[in-house]
Amino acid sequence: MNKFKILLCTTLSLVLGLCLSACSDDDSDPTVTPSTTGTFTDADGTVYHWVRIGTLDWMVENYKGGEAWYTQSFVANGFEDGFSVDDEEAEDALIAQQGNYFTWQQAKDCAPEGWRLPTDADYQNLEETLGMSASDASKEGWRNGAGTLMMQQGTGTQLAFLLAGEIGAVSTAYPKRYHVGDYGCYWTATQDPTKANACAYIRVIVANRNMVQRVPCPTDLRWMSVKYVRDAK
Repeated sequence: MNKFKILLCTTLSLVLGLCLSACSDDDSDPTVTPSTTGTFTDADGTVYHWVRIGTLDWMVENYKGGEAWYTQSFVANGFEDGFSVDDEEAEDALIAQQGNYFTWQQAKDCAPEGWRLPTDADYQNLEETLGMSASDASKEGWRNGAGTLMMQQGTGTQLAFLLAGEIGAVSTAYPKRYHVGDYGCYWTATQDPTKANACAYIRVIVANRNMVQRVPCPTDLRWMSVKYVRDAK
């Protein structure tokens, strides 16, 4: 496999480690439950649950559709390359359990009919509904609150954000999956126009801390989790 370098507007693995020791958790979470729930079946026949929080329906499961991440090829520094995994059946089982990983463009293109990739504003509205202050919601970096409620499964919000990590390359390292069980990394549809290279805002949740990170991340050679939303009907 080729070794390659990537121009980053931020190095996610480094950003993930910032501020955790300096930030304190917020213990004053509100009680938030969906106003209604339901199921949706995509074109592949996969059934997803959804919960209505505010004016949006949020998919509960991370999206599993699209081309399996490990079958994809990519171009880095002018060379085409691809992934290599030891056990494809095991990877398929993980996708069925915790969702597929998508590039930013794929995350936008793979949305089922009637659904869309949530914007940065959608996430800020969700965070405020879950108790984060409006001033914190608009900041970059780690913000206190909302993380615990975003990860609630089967009770409370039922949003079930997962700590599935991401797949990406840092410096000269070959792309690989990392931070599984420690962080959950989710694309938004909103780009950061202030960066020289293409970046989009992401959300990162972290194990055992009630915080959410809002940060611009390069859209090139990054594969992350996706939850889709739709306007409540």
